[in-house]
Amino acid sequence: MRFIFRLLPISLRERILFIIRVKCLPKFKKPATYNQKINHRKLYWTNSLFSLCSDKVAAKEYARQNIGHKYIIENVFVGSHITLSDIKSLIEEHGSLVIKANHNSGPVHFVDKTSTMNEISSICENLNEQLKLDYGLRKNEPWYSKITPAILAEKRIFSKDGEDLWDYKFHVFNNNSLDEQTVVLHVDYDRNKLHNRSFYDEKLNWLPFSLKYPCLKTRMHKPENYEEMLSIAKKLARPFSYARVDLYNVDGAIYFGEITFAHGSGREKFSSIAYDYWMGSLWKGDPAR
Repeated sequence: MRFIFRLLPISLRERILFIIRVKCLPKFKKPATYNQKINHRKLYWTNSLFSLCSDKVAAKEYARQNIGHKYIIENVFVGSHITLSDIKSLIEEHGSLVIKANHNSGPVHFVDKTSTMNEISSICENLNEQLKLDYGLRKNEPWYSKITPAILAEKRIFSKDGEDLWDYKFHVFNNNSLDEQTVVLHVDYDRNKLHNRSFYDEKLNWLPFSLKYPCLKTRMHKPENYEEMLSIAKKLARPFSYARVDLYNVDGAIYFGEITFAHGSGREKFSSIAYDYWMGSLWKGDPAR
């Protein structure tokens, strides 16, 4: 069945998956909901910056040019292949690392001096295999297919208490006709235990809905230098009708994460379709842009 499904035209496959997962009519040519507009973008995209900013290496240079060097987590390795000895040397020199491919949305690997040779060997195999896959074709997000695959490693950043960081995901909607920007923020909590997700408006007021994962938290402590984060997200998203900009905050020090143009590939179900329409109403510009 999977083989037969892959033989179907892409537009038909996307509509079938949309009905199964989102449980909503797939009106992609004249979209109204947030998920419909993402799928319109996937089918009819026209903005060449999608590819550049989806490349995890090139996106850092885009961010560096627009917001400055101090917000960028520097790469310690970029290459078309990685070996066990490469990773061992990088760990010895830099300590704890994040290693990933530049042309997809995961998986991401974490290594440090406690990683075993078997673990590192398995990671090498996985990363090198990732480079053979056309993620854009698999997810029908064709801007990824324009990226030259590579592996990159960067130093892992921790909070002062040694815990993993939250990444703040700023959904930025641009209304260029009025020169207005609207932001919806979401934060994922406890990814490795009980993954939950909460949404907030620009002023950090809780929004009463969930998307794919349950909402367990209804309040969020305002991060240090939050207004600066907001300004950075808006600036990086300015060339697009909509983009999701991910940032980290380490006790007030802000770091760029990534830019995403099709959150959840447009297949994540809202707790109420009313909020799918509401998020769609914020997206005023051409989804293809």
